[in-house]
Amino acid sequence: MQGNRMRIIKKAVDVCMTVLLLCLMAYQVTSEAVHEWCGIGMTVLLIVHHILNRKWTAALFKGKYGAYRIVSTAVNALLFVSIALTAVCGMAMSAHAVPFLYGILPASFARRFHLSMSYWSFVLMGFHLGLHVPAMTAGMKLNKMTKTILAAIFALIAGFGFMLFLKNGIPGYLFFRSPFAFFDYGKSAPAVFAENFVMLTAFAFLGACCASLAKGNKKDGKLVAVILILSSLLIGTALLLFDGGKREAAPSWENSDSPITGTAADKAEQTSPQATSPENDGFVLLPGGTFRMGSPETENWRIADETPHTVTVSAFWIDPCETTGEEYARLMGEDPRSFAGEDLPAEQVSWLDTILFANAKSRDTGLTPVYTVSENGVTWNRSANGYRLPTEAEWEYACRAGTETPFNTEKSMDADEANFYGHYPYEIEENYFDDSVLEARPGVYRQTTLPVGSFAPNGWGLYDMHGNVNEWCWDYYGEYDPGDAEDPAGSEDGTRHVYRGGGWNDFGKNMRSAYRAAGQSDLKAANLGIRLVRNAEGGIAGTVTAAETVRSIKTGGRVLIAYFSWSGNTRGIAEEIERQTGADLYEITPVHPYSDSYNTVLMEAQEDQHKNARPELADPPASIEDYDVILLGYPNWWASVPMPVASFLELYDFSGKTIVPFCSHGGGRFGQSLTTVAKLAPDAMMGEGLSVHYSGGASLPDDVAAWLDLNGIERK
Repeated sequence: MQGNRMRIIKKAVDVCMTVLLLCLMAYQVTSEAVHEWCGIGMTVLLIVHHILNRKWTAALFKGKYGAYRIVSTAVNALLFVSIALTAVCGMAMSAHAVPFLYGILPASFARRFHLSMSYWSFVLMGFHLGLHVPAMTAGMKLNKMTKTILAAIFALIAGFGFMLFLKNGIPGYLFFRSPFAFFDYGKSAPAVFAENFVMLTAFAFLGACCASLAKGNKKDGKLVAVILILSSLLIGTALLLFDGGKREAAPSWENSDSPITGTAADKAEQTSPQATSPENDGFVLLPGGTFRMGSPETENWRIADETPHTVTVSAFWIDPCETTGEEYARLMGEDPRSFAGEDLPAEQVSWLDTILFANAKSRDTGLTPVYTVSENGVTWNRSANGYRLPTEAEWEYACRAGTETPFNTEKSMDADEANFYGHYPYEIEENYFDDSVLEARPGVYRQTTLPVGSFAPNGWGLYDMHGNVNEWCWDYYGEYDPGDAEDPAGSEDGTRHVYRGGGWNDFGKNMRSAYRAAGQSDLKAANLGIRLVRNAEGGIAGTVTAAETVRSIKTGGRVLIAYFSWSGNTRGIAEEIERQTGADLYEITPVHPYSDSYNTVLMEAQEDQHKNARPELADPPASIEDYDVILLGYPNWWASVPMPVASFLELYDFSGKTIVPFCSHGGGRFGQSLTTVAKLAPDAMMGEGLSVHYSGGASLPDDVAAWLDLNGIERK
């Protein structure tokens, strides 16, 4: 009797642990407090489970070890370790259940290990349950047909589970490839629990098959187990390919009202009644009009250089899609893209590259080239009928399509409406720990460009005005004239040119219609491309000249390595640079340091950015006059520089100096930090940047050496 009661208690504990595990893996539909208390419950049950099974533990070093015992012992040990590590790391980040343990481990370490170990616990728990299936079903009397049908059903379920496992990006969490878990917060609670249950069942199925292999004495039984495993994996692969095929067949990424196919010109013709020009180039004719350029003071995350003012633009033709890499390569003889694929936009093109491309396209179609390039700069003949870059005013007019909201969708955009760093939609910064209030919830981050026209167009039939790649404009970057303007062409002089729209690795706030990015004319980036326009009805009389092309970058003289670091990643990069160059080293340190808590510093960093703070620095250099080159390092914080770096850049005159940036990041590369540096130090030249994923790993010395050589900086 007592033995039966003990077995019931053990089974009840196992069932409760399984249920709690499913609750823990459904974080996106439970509150943080519930998640933490479920974790405490799981920890308690783990201890109880091992007390109840202490005889098994005592027998570990007794008896013989066959294949099954070896596998089950290894799985049990790994499961215990993974759950224990998950619990310890979770307690180190607790804000509700055990807040007095918060900070017992470094926050960044605790967060990454908690994420990885929780998914290892999930996988191993499923496998552990599956190992016991043969023993639990041994007493069931089923005929061969019933067993075959059940095996086929569970193989199908397992295949679906493996597909979900891959589709949800869980392997990346297991192997520390992602520091955050990014969930689809639009899923209902039943859907989340159902998906997790199916994935758990998949690994239980795998465990049951492995148990049959390890225990089975009959060759037929082992062969069946192998066939079932392979079948489930093939089913999962087929389902994953089928799911991907459906996405590819709907370029507007699942939510488009008007799926489109074909070339960029074809796409335009299918969606806009005006998408034909006299030369049949597929451009869209936008009638002239007056609009409010810039952003109102009430717009969240606006920047001071977005001063609202009234602008009138004349009619012009505009490409409904970004220029593709194929079109660029056809005319320029090279394809500079970072990403390979049909109809992907051109990128890694400088402002000067786009000028030459526009002229080449004009000549190719028998039109009059717009630009004259000489030693004195680039002169724009405003009346010529050839292809050209849009002015900043034309770009914003086209992007807005009559709207006055931050985005031309009139609501915040999510990853189903644009290709950007979908984990960080608009206003996520101040709502990072409770995104339920957001208009657009976190979504997928694709980490690549997509074929042009992959999403629904704006109200005027133009695709990808937000996201995919930024787009160069003609204008020098500068303050707006606050008065009314007609067909403005930007500042009369400057050192940076404007680009607009945001790219595949930009945050939502940097895709706003009013957001202005800027870079020197030779800047190239994997998220920076082209959209061309043409005059309508003769254009405007006169010429405009951009007087400077590329100024020489200083590579000799004294070098200063100035860096800000919080977690130590950027410090490690700076010290490697110092080791290779022998340059002077200065750590940018605020008088009032940021919190040691990762969660707290996330909020402190975004608050400083939000109010454009300039933290006071501790012991800044009295002067940097003796330095010719500044190697400027920082972590990518909320897609920009930490504000102490802004304080440093505003302390000194960088005229005639070269700034060469290096950045540690978790997936967003430089974000919009290069624009921030370019704006804060407009009279400095910018060298080629180095972006390092976290601490850089074993390849860091070689990466640094190649970067120094690229910028002509001497190594020891």
